[in-house]
Order: sequence, then structure tokens, then C-alpha cells
Amino acid sequence: MFGALPCADPVCRTVAGIPPSLLPSRLRIVVQATGTPLGQDPLVAAFHRDVVAALVVKGQQDEALVLTRHLAATWPVPAARLWDDALDALGVEPLNVQGFQLSTANAPTFAVNGQGWPGAAHIFRLDRALGRPLPHGALVILTTDNAFVTLPLESNATLRATAALWELNGALARDTSSALPPRLLWVRGWTVHDLSAGVVDGQFSFELPEELRTVLAQLP
Repeated sequence: MFGALPCADPVCRTVAGIPPSLLPSRLRIVVQATGTPLGQDPLVAAFHRDVVAALVVKGQQDEALVLTRHLAATWPVPAARLWDDALDALGVEPLNVQGFQLSTANAPTFAVNGQGWPGAAHIFRLDRALGRPLPHGALVILTTDNAFVTLPLESNATLRATAALWELNGALARDTSSALPPRLLWVRGWTVHDLSAGVVDGQFSFELPEELRTVLAQLP
């Protein structure tokens, strides 16, 4: 399945030694801050300027073996299929999902963190992680590579809870030394939009991309 490897990288050798029948079940995705060392030629999706998603293989000791582009190129499977397989396989990892109502907007909100394997990549499979359909996506703030908070986008009223979501994430981030930069994202499948959120002169604000404005125009 793999053919001749173009390098002698030990991680490549380890991944190449996994039986092809087992590989799809061991693919995973991890989310890291931009600039995190991922080795030579990692297969990543740079979905945001501050964070990237890396395609990895779960090792025998639960370590994340970063998949290289040159190794993936030797497989008779398109890269898009590898990402989809990794999302499916990610579903076996245990999650702690806590739902609650945030602020006076009565907006269903969820705090999600991985239990064992880092959980941030579940933002790309939110409907499955939360167990509810999300045709319009959700607003998401990544706290760490293992945790995030999210507001399913179900109505325009959801937007009234964004300031409270921002404050909640800030409180959670203060308790960890591995916090990611606070960014309010609109996530729908693999599509991620940064809403350029922040606090200016004591006021929380964010921007709506044209795609999100179109979606909101169809919601109550």
C-alpha cells in the first residue's frame, strides 16, 4: 500500500509499518497553535492564522504520530478521504460534553473537552459530538487543544450570547497555561470563519462575514 518511502524519518517508518487494514481506525486529528513543532512536511490544514489541524496516527502508547505529506502521497487514497476517515475514527474517543443555558438569551451552550485524547478537533464534527443537527453550524471558541465552548447557531438570538461565551472562555483559559489565543469562530463542517471578535473600550464586538449574514437572514 505504501511503496518505497522517500525518507528515513523514524515517524514515517513507524506509520508505514502499521497494517493497511488498521490504519483508518488509527487516524486522528489534533489542533495546535500555529508554530507548534510538527516535524518535517506535516500534513496539516491551516484553517486559521493562529491554529492548525494536523493529521496524525494514534500510536501504541496513544502518542500522536504526525503524518507527513510525502508519506500520504504514496497511498492510493486521496488526502480528503484521509481527513474524513480521521474524523470518523475520532468518534471513538471519549468526550465530556456539558450543556447549559448561557446568559439571558436562553441559548443552548456546550463546553466540550477530551478525556484521554485531545478534544479540540471535534469542532469539525460538532453535530456528532453534540448529538444534534447543526445545518447552520455553530459559534466556537477554542480554549486549548483539548477543550472548547460552543453555541449552536439556531436563531439570531444566538448572537446575543456571544459576549457571555467570550467571558466564559476567558475564565476557563485563566485556569490553564496552555490556552490558545481567544478567537470567535463560525464553524460549519470544514469551513471556519473568524469573526474578528474582541473587547474595545470595554465593549465586546465582532464582525459578520457575508456568508453568515446570508444564513442569519434565513433564521428566526
